[in-house]
Amino acid sequence: MGISKRGQSLKDQVVSFTPSISAERAEIVTRSYKKYGHEDPLILRARALEDILDNKTLYILEKDLLAGNQAPRPRCAEVFPEFSTRWILKELNDFEKRDSDIFTIDEDVKRRLRDILPWWEGRCVQDRVLQLLPQKIESANRDLVFILTSLSSGVGHIAVDYERCIRYGLRRIIDDSSRLEAALIMDSQEAIERRNFFRAVRIVCEALIRFARRCSSYARKRAAEETDPERQKELSGIAEICSRIPEEPARTFHEALQSFWFVHLVLQIESNGHSISPGRFDQYMYPWYRRDLDAGLLTRDRGKELLENLWIKMNELIKLRDLRGSKAFGGYPLFQNIIVGGVDEYGRDASNELSFLCMEVTRELKLPQPSFSVRWHAGTPRRFMTEAASVVKGGFGMPAFFNDEVIIPMMLDMGYSFDEARNYTEVGCVEPQTAGTTEGYYPSGFMNLSKVLELTLNNGTNPLTGNRIGVQTGEDFDNFADFYEAYLTQLGYFCDLMADAINCIDSVQGRYVPTPFCSCFVDDCLESGTDVRRGGARYNFSSPNVVALANVADALMVLKEAVFKEKKVSYGSLRKILRDNYDGNEVLRQRFLKDYPKYGNDNDEVDSFARDIALFLDKRFRRRKNVRGGCFYVGLQSISAHALFVNSLGATPDGRKMEMLLADGGCSPAQGRDRLGPTAIACSVAKIDHFKVPNGTLLNIKLNPSLLETTEGIQHLITLIESYFTMKGQHVQFNVVSADVLRAAQKSPEEYGDLVVRVAGFSVYFVSIDRILQEDIIQRTEQSSFG
Repeated sequence: MGISKRGQSLKDQVVSFTPSISAERAEIVTRSYKKYGHEDPLILRARALEDILDNKTLYILEKDLLAGNQAPRPRCAEVFPEFSTRWILKELNDFEKRDSDIFTIDEDVKRRLRDILPWWEGRCVQDRVLQLLPQKIESANRDLVFILTSLSSGVGHIAVDYERCIRYGLRRIIDDSSRLEAALIMDSQEAIERRNFFRAVRIVCEALIRFARRCSSYARKRAAEETDPERQKELSGIAEICSRIPEEPARTFHEALQSFWFVHLVLQIESNGHSISPGRFDQYMYPWYRRDLDAGLLTRDRGKELLENLWIKMNELIKLRDLRGSKAFGGYPLFQNIIVGGVDEYGRDASNELSFLCMEVTRELKLPQPSFSVRWHAGTPRRFMTEAASVVKGGFGMPAFFNDEVIIPMMLDMGYSFDEARNYTEVGCVEPQTAGTTEGYYPSGFMNLSKVLELTLNNGTNPLTGNRIGVQTGEDFDNFADFYEAYLTQLGYFCDLMADAINCIDSVQGRYVPTPFCSCFVDDCLESGTDVRRGGARYNFSSPNVVALANVADALMVLKEAVFKEKKVSYGSLRKILRDNYDGNEVLRQRFLKDYPKYGNDNDEVDSFARDIALFLDKRFRRRKNVRGGCFYVGLQSISAHALFVNSLGATPDGRKMEMLLADGGCSPAQGRDRLGPTAIACSVAKIDHFKVPNGTLLNIKLNPSLLETTEGIQHLITLIESYFTMKGQHVQFNVVSADVLRAAQKSPEEYGDLVVRVAGFSVYFVSIDRILQEDIIQRTEQSSFG
């Protein structure tokens, strides 16, 4: 059927906007902090959000059927000075000169930001955290043993209970907070804090109601100026919906979408954390869709048009990151993950008409946002998988596939109830949670496992800087077992160091930048009178991720066989060869690459290293407690941090030279080393205990487009996915694009502006990402058969 005329018009409008920067939010929030700085942080944050919603610029695009915007124009990034400012001042003149994530910025905006930002010195989150961090943590972060991604940003990474607003409206939340405050007995500091929380909830909810009415008035004004009768009617309809939504319950599918959008939008405005994910959209939206169809109020075509509108609006949102962040999260991603399918609370298949419509809209629009995912279980209908595979065939890296048979038991082990586990969604890339129950603190950071190996080889000293940043685990080793034990000792040290750093940041963010609006839609926050950033959620986790598992597994195999068993090279000589970046030792490097088993080829010995390290990380992090009363859970995912780390890591024993890429994904094989096809990859990766990686595992597989040209090819893809999931893999996603097309896009980017590819847990426009990340995707093994 194809994209509707309205959808095509809206898509063309949004993608035509060059990413830019606004000073509007920064100016409003600075005035607000100066005015209300004496208030409790909860009230201060609520008043700041109130001022933003009362004063921000409004727009409605031509043919738009939904109201509400983050910034003065589409794809315009607002500045959040309450989180960090130094990097903004430092990079003001460089945003337009970047290799990726380029932003235009007017001279007037630069001037206004230079006026505003100095006031925040010592007041923003980053400055407060840096005052707390011990030197050893700063050193590890500086030398990129790990990066702390929430040091300069908000948390985000959450799926809230959108249905609460859609079904009941904000007025009910306001009334509930008043009732709960009235029942307080003011006999403790905790009671005073709960009172402040309830007041903050009412401030932000009333502010959104006023914002919706501003949108209503603006739409009515636009309608009065409109000369086209049909468009005038549409604008009047928007005005009518926004006059009662989101204050009141939604009555129609259109109202439900508008209610959803207002909540989703304000979550982005309140805090600049990304990965705010809509969750099981096909489940909570279906009652309104089905009811309107049955009542004759909605046709399938009109429902599809509205969904197109919503999908496109998610692409209006954009985030400004510092230079390091733009490399770790290249391509302007926001990770707004929508997931469909899976089981219901009784374990039955939950797919419905809206699930299929969501897949159709995603396949036809081919936009980077929302990130689109599907759930699989043993009873998934073949028709559902065939439609999902047809989306894969579109070649833009969606959907990601998730395995109910692993994730539901894993979540039960994490403490979720049976109903909650069956109702799981995915946040950001691959992070499972149940919507409206969890603060998982998923942007905890990324650790470079290969850097830890390099530090082990150099007795805790970084050979690139000469700084001793690790523990002294030995200058020489007689056998592999001792070396491996030293590596695990070094790894354990940095796990603990990273957990300490995460707790420092978590504590500061909870104290100074609570999120009362987000808390309205997370279970137990309202009941306990506690903000989600302060432990109010039912489940509270912290979730660091690790990078380069495949490289370390391959390197350990070389060390075990070539160095300690075969003695092809001594341990001391290897250290010098690595420091010299294999200069004069290319033959040896090629032997390391070709003569020893590599992870991703179904070899038990090398695969066991990946499995054992993953289990070690799970045990080491799981024993740590966070500041919100929960524990730490590890994830195997890299986003694009594997590209960021290359310049801070020397040559490694797996045959990788300095500045060469690390393995992508999280549990994907290293680029070009998976030589036996996707079935062998699946067998290798499935040997990792995916039940013990609660923050998610991420597997990328790259397919030549010719594999999916036939119906038989589509069925082979489904068989591959289902076989991997039967072996208890947790997640898999596919790039369906040839290296030839990607090379052509590098040479003529202006001709490939709409080429979307999968990086890790997100899809982006290929031409918008850094050259090294482009090379990463090109160098991934292009599978030409399903063998």
